[in-house]
Amino acid sequence: MKKKIFSVVLSMSVLFMIVSTSAFAAKPKQVSITAYGVGSQAYIFSAGIAEAVNKVAGIKTNVIPAGTDVGRVLPMRGGEVEFTILTGATGWFVSHGTGDFAGPEWGPQPIRMAWRGGDLFVGVYTRGDSGIKKISDMKGKRVAVVPGAATLTHNVLGPLAFGGLYLEKGDFRAVQFPSHGAAAKAVTEGAADIYQFGTTGSAPMETAASLHGIHWFDLDPKDEKGWERLWAFCPWGAKALVTRYAGKEKGHPSFHAMVYPYNIWCWDNTPVDTVYEYAKAMWDGYDIYKNVHAELPGWNHETLADTTGCFYPYHAGVVKLMKEKGVWTAKHEQFQQTQLDNEKKRMALWKVAQSEAKQKKIALDSPEWGKFWWDKLIAAGLLK
Repeated sequence: MKKKIFSVVLSMSVLFMIVSTSAFAAKPKQVSITAYGVGSQAYIFSAGIAEAVNKVAGIKTNVIPAGTDVGRVLPMRGGEVEFTILTGATGWFVSHGTGDFAGPEWGPQPIRMAWRGGDLFVGVYTRGDSGIKKISDMKGKRVAVVPGAATLTHNVLGPLAFGGLYLEKGDFRAVQFPSHGAAAKAVTEGAADIYQFGTTGSAPMETAASLHGIHWFDLDPKDEKGWERLWAFCPWGAKALVTRYAGKEKGHPSFHAMVYPYNIWCWDNTPVDTVYEYAKAMWDGYDIYKNVHAELPGWNHETLADTTGCFYPYHAGVVKLMKEKGVWTAKHEQFQQTQLDNEKKRMALWKVAQSEAKQKKIALDSPEWGKFWWDKLIAAGLLK
């Protein structure tokens, strides 16, 4: 009898330890997230969300600013941080192994959406008194570019291709600037004729407020061939009608441009409980963080379930939350499986492409390799 009692007590003790350990592991006390620099939208987003998550769940968030995309992603890949906040365009480069992530040490990465955030509307613009009304009018003009910043460069080359203009054909002049801000400032000051920016960003706001005013270029959604040319450079961009933008207060009409999301990301092997608890705290803390920044109201429950402009899977922890909240549908299941399948195909293609490149004596750290890999993705139907 004593042996039976001892056995029962021992079993209950072990069960209690397992349950206690699981409960402890389920909710992290602290997480870390890399973000763009202090003062940037992403940093403000992260800080506002961090405050809400701490209030509703007691999870502290260490927000770490980093100056480059690689600097934001590398700590996450190495397991030093749980999350990063990036635009959907940068997430696309990471998941497809292109741009800054085309080197032999990178390639397609198993990045996951830990939260699908608000939409980022990106348009191309010039000064209002430049006399340039259509993109086709840009022939021979000066285009601001930022060397080494793949997303920024593609976001301006894509819309120009929409208008049938290409740098390699000499249709316009590329003028180099050291940063995103410097390129935008160049348009305001007349050192460049066109650039791209978030439509509510501070730089186009300054252009709109100047004596010159601002003119946004409309990307006609009915021009399918134009959009196909754009997508060859910017496959992450979806069509969108822009209703909030610099210069609107002066009566400028709405226009069409690209849209893609700002997301919180994690790696595929980030613990399910960690991602689930953080996403749940964001869900519950929305009313706290939504007023921290004018764009944060867009980081709501509806946008979490919106797959527009997304070419990467949700993390299993977010899937768990969405199923609990009743917002995971058959369409989400289909989307998820498609993204997981495409990820496997890209990773397999990467190995084949590397082997072919070596046979062709293409250095895997060269610009030629970047183009070779991009063309491989196009040929395989995996650019999107």
